[in-house]
Amino acid sequence: MLSLPLLWAIGFSNLPLLQIGLAAVSLPIIIHLLNRRKYRETSWAAMRFLLAAIKKNQRRIKIEQWLLLAVRTLLILFLVSAMAKPFLESLGAMQLLPGERTHRVIVLDGSLSMAYTTADRSRFDEAKDLANRLVRDTRAGDVLSVVLMADPPRVVIGDASPSANQTEVLKEINQITLPHGGTDLVASFEKIDKALEVSTIPRKEVVFITDLQTTSWRKTGVEEALKRAVAKLEARKAQSTVIDLGKAGGENRAVTDLRLNQPVVALGSSDLVATATVRNFGPNTVSAARVKLLIDGQLGPELPPIDLPVGVDVPVVFRPTFPASGDHMLEVKLDDDPLPLDNRRWMAVPVKEALKVLLVDGHFKSEAFESETDYLAQALSPSSTNQGSPALIRVEVITESSFARRDLAPYDAVVLCNVGQVSESEVASIDAYLKQGGGLVVFGGDQVVAENYNRHLYADGKGILPASIGASIGDSEKKQSAFDMNPLGFTHPIIKPFAGADAPVIAGLVNSKTWRYHKLTIPPGSQAKVALAFSSGDPAIVEAPRHRGRVVMIATSADAGWTTWPLHPSYAPVMEQVILQAAGGRLAERNVKVGQPLDQVLPTNASNSNADIARPDDAKAQVKVKPSGDVSLFHFDDTDLSGTYRVKYSAQGVPEAAFAANPDPAESDPAKLDRTGLTQAVPGWKFTLLNNWQDLTGSAVSVGRHGELHRQLLYGVLLLLIVESIMAWKFGHH
Repeated sequence: MLSLPLLWAIGFSNLPLLQIGLAAVSLPIIIHLLNRRKYRETSWAAMRFLLAAIKKNQRRIKIEQWLLLAVRTLLILFLVSAMAKPFLESLGAMQLLPGERTHRVIVLDGSLSMAYTTADRSRFDEAKDLANRLVRDTRAGDVLSVVLMADPPRVVIGDASPSANQTEVLKEINQITLPHGGTDLVASFEKIDKALEVSTIPRKEVVFITDLQTTSWRKTGVEEALKRAVAKLEARKAQSTVIDLGKAGGENRAVTDLRLNQPVVALGSSDLVATATVRNFGPNTVSAARVKLLIDGQLGPELPPIDLPVGVDVPVVFRPTFPASGDHMLEVKLDDDPLPLDNRRWMAVPVKEALKVLLVDGHFKSEAFESETDYLAQALSPSSTNQGSPALIRVEVITESSFARRDLAPYDAVVLCNVGQVSESEVASIDAYLKQGGGLVVFGGDQVVAENYNRHLYADGKGILPASIGASIGDSEKKQSAFDMNPLGFTHPIIKPFAGADAPVIAGLVNSKTWRYHKLTIPPGSQAKVALAFSSGDPAIVEAPRHRGRVVMIATSADAGWTTWPLHPSYAPVMEQVILQAAGGRLAERNVKVGQPLDQVLPTNASNSNADIARPDDAKAQVKVKPSGDVSLFHFDDTDLSGTYRVKYSAQGVPEAAFAANPDPAESDPAKLDRTGLTQAVPGWKFTLLNNWQDLTGSAVSVGRHGELHRQLLYGVLLLLIVESIMAWKFGHH
């Protein structure tokens, strides 16, 4: 027999239908009573024998009639009850089992797609409203935890213990702001498990409020980790409910990329190009869309409106100019749509007055074009010898002997030209410089001691250089054989500007003769890339990242001792690209994805100073610059919002810095999962999916139900129909 609390715990999705149906339950009883009153009793002679037979079987007949009446009444009751969709409440104010408390975890989807807005209400606003209703309708004695499913996720309430204070939980939910990133699904399930673990209450429930965006829920490369995380949740016997707030086929367009054609920007660059990529994720072509460029908040060069076909990346090209050196901010902006957070994209651009390059000459001579660096200096900075306008690259030449005493921090790139040997202190100085995002270029030559370079700079593949230096190939004295250049399809950024050039221009590159070079060997698994090769197949230019900087190795000499390349017109543009690529690390560190930390390596004098951060929402934060070996490190990881972050350092001589955080373009795709897709995306997870939450009753009790009973009642109707037919046939044949 059902106890009274259990009966009270039964709710109905369609209560009016139940009320009407209950009236129909009385029909069999009314018909039965009417049938009893339908006939008038009349005595006649033969009736005595019939009455005697009836009296003999009267008890059995009454039982049969009452059984048939009960079956027919139950049949109608089960049918109308099934149509009213009853359920056992699990999130209501009444207890399902007497004395049993519940630990409930409310999980809010914090991915960027939850900012999708209709009728001035975002999905995240709706999610918080629904979470508030769930909290207010929580029964006395239950406890609550709240988890924000994001990247990284966080336990808002319940990290140490769940809360039974509804007022405090409501306050915390209302203070949650939507991050502008994606979701780490594995970490989110682990956070949920952690929230459940801190409570000893045996009955556990997890309610996910999400738009079921495919990008948020279908993750590749983490399948095994996700299975383990889900298995831990299932082992706790937690009931999971997923409330779907999403809608397929929504309109959205986004700025998915913004990049410059130069890794380093110098003041006065005439060929600077900024290319934005715009994509229409909606179901219909968008006509006359306006794409705007803002420079430091001011409207830049305007372009005519463009059409955006469905599912096509459309490049939009701007030619920005900067009025002064220093940190500047580019912003590309689209007209608003229902998902405004991906309509803007930023790029922090440190603009140099000129790139400062230090050339270290390992074979210095006073005569013109006799030193190792003469051709390179002229190629990089052709105006440095006259009184004309300053070059975009400014070079400074020092001898090998003075290199150890030089502070490298002011330079954007350092070039070792036929430097014979390096000391341990010089290696430490170069390593610290690369940690600050500087660039290193290493040329070969007859002074280079390969054993010294391999021991100190290559260090069995763990050092600074991306390749080991082997024996020299060829003879620069006899010049009996020469090697041409192979551009390898012009795919590397250093050589890419030559792609599509006229034949005479390309000939100036590939037909230059190299009489001698060092054989460079790249270790297996290296990140190094070959930009240019010799006709023998050996690498001529090798490039690789190191710390926050980049290293470029050139197998031949910088002068005309081993090669005719410095005498060709192609030498200057290739060397300029080499310097730009090497110095590009300092631009890359200023632009991150939402959720990634901001890092900047600073001089040692910045250690223990304050860094004041202005966030995109104008909120302020402050962190300490920490010492890290022979450098100082600024680190800030609260980058959950897209936009501009500006940092002001209290250390003397350290300039302000601008950073930009942008959302992952994958978050702009509105495609969503259904029940089957969610089951496939999160295998092994048992959940109840509710996607008609707006049509449910006003109380959140009906949103968090478990144990729907209408299917069982329909099975009961089928069984009663069979039983009624058999009973009617059997009783009618007595």
